[in-house]
Amino acid sequence: MEKDIKNSEDFLKSITGKNTGFSAPSNYFDTVEDRFSSFIFEESLPKKNIFKVPDNYFNTLEDTILNTVAPKNKKTKVISLKSRILKLIPVAAAASILLFIGLNYFNTLNNTTEVNFDSVAETDIENWVVDNFNELSNEDFANVLNSNIINENDFAFTNIKDDAIEDYIISTENASILNEID
Repeated sequence: MEKDIKNSEDFLKSITGKNTGFSAPSNYFDTVEDRFSSFIFEESLPKKNIFKVPDNYFNTLEDTILNTVAPKNKKTKVISLKSRILKLIPVAAAASILLFIGLNYFNTLNNTTEVNFDSVAETDIENWVVDNFNELSNEDFANVLNSNIINENDFAFTNIKDDAIEDYIISTENASILNEID
C-alpha cells in the first residue's frame, strides 16, 4: 500500500508543482511576528467604547462652532476724518503763516541790494526793449511818453535864477545838453 501512496504523492506533486499539500505566500513568515504582536495588543485594549458623545452633539456642533468663530455684530467705533481734518486746519494755517514770515525775514536779511534803474545798465534796458519789441505796442510808448513829457508852459511861471541856469550849463557837457534839446 505504501507503493500506492507514493504514487499518489508523486502524482499530486506533478499536478500542483508543490512538495506538500499546504502552501504559504512568499515572505509570509517574515511579517507573521509583527501581525501576531498586533493581535496581542488588540486583545489587551478594552472592548467597550470609553468615549461618550452627548445626545444631539453633532446636531448642534455646526452652530456652536459658528458662534465661537464668527464675529459678533459689535457696534464698531467710527472715527470721523472730518473732525481730525478740522482740528488740523488751524495748525496748518499757523505753520504756513510762520513759514511765510520766516522766509520773508531771512530773504530781507540776505538781499540788502536794491534794484533800481541806476544799477541796471543801459545796454540791458536796450536789449530788453529789442527782445520784447513785438510785445510792446505804440500805445504803450505813447502812454510812457505822455506821462514824461513836460510842457514848456509849465516853466513859464517858475522863477529860476540865472545863476542856477549858468551853473547847470557849466557843469554839464555840451553833448548831453544838445541831446536834451532835441
